[in-house]
Amino acid sequence: MELTTIVLQTPKGLRAEITNYGATLMRLQVLDKHGNLVDVVAGLPEAKDYESPLYQKQQFYLGATVGRYAGRISHGGFELEGTFFEITHKDGVQLHGGVSSLDKQLWKVDSVADGSSPSVLFSTTSEAGHNGFPGNLKVFAKYELIDTELRITYTATTDAPTVLNLTNHAYFNLNGKGSVEGHQLQVKAPHILEVDERLVPTGRLVAVVETPYDYQKMTHLTFDGHYGLDTPFVLTGPSPQATLFSEATGIVMEVRTNQPAMVLFTPQDFGIMQVRDKAGFKRFPAICLECQNFPDAPNQPQFPSAVLRPGAKYMNEISFVFSTK
Repeated sequence: MELTTIVLQTPKGLRAEITNYGATLMRLQVLDKHGNLVDVVAGLPEAKDYESPLYQKQQFYLGATVGRYAGRISHGGFELEGTFFEITHKDGVQLHGGVSSLDKQLWKVDSVADGSSPSVLFSTTSEAGHNGFPGNLKVFAKYELIDTELRITYTATTDAPTVLNLTNHAYFNLNGKGSVEGHQLQVKAPHILEVDERLVPTGRLVAVVETPYDYQKMTHLTFDGHYGLDTPFVLTGPSPQATLFSEATGIVMEVRTNQPAMVLFTPQDFGIMQVRDKAGFKRFPAICLECQNFPDAPNQPQFPSAVLRPGAKYMNEISFVFSTK
């Protein structure tokens, strides 16, 4: 397989660039209220840049397909059907599936479709024992543009019981530059998952009312006095489960998913990464809205199950729908 980049575009002005390295969303351009194209996803200049050891060491997962398990798993592993599976970890905690996981694989391009709803379908395999996970896993990632919607669908099957939790790790800034501070955000989540000092859920749900995490109504993002978000929100209610808005560009992004949680992450900066137009970004340059199952669900039976068994099909549907006002 060769490293490649697929370009998808609709007559409505939506344009996406996706590389088969990590089934990664590199660029997403949408029309603002003035009819100008704005690149709302932070990414590296070229597909080959994602293979750089320097970039990979920073663990930013820019736009990547993350798995086998998005988020954190504690205890150095998990018990499944009476067997404990030790997974790769650091001090007992694994992040985003471990070292050299799905985000660092070269995926096969199965098909590319043109027309009014262009799409690309990627696939990859994760063999039993990869980073300690059981089961030979077959994974598909489909990116599809429908008018002004980017729809990402992850599906997977296994030949042995395993745990699975995939997501897309795109970093959004609806201005295409500057900071997301000042963007408005709504998340239909009356609770967050309490996390410990290692950002592992304690198992307790915490009400967001009268806390800095209350985005149940459209609220301006502000980061005065804290380090930003790295927080699992428990989703409720009908779609869209989240809405992001920039008054500067007039771009509205609705997020729709079939998943029970959304991890919001706002890095303070991009570190030494050479993202496109880096000089134009400021403190808190972007926000991730990671639609997924609860982190550490394999070790917390009260959480929604993350178990995938032979004969069953995993499916994670995520849509980003754009409009202006």
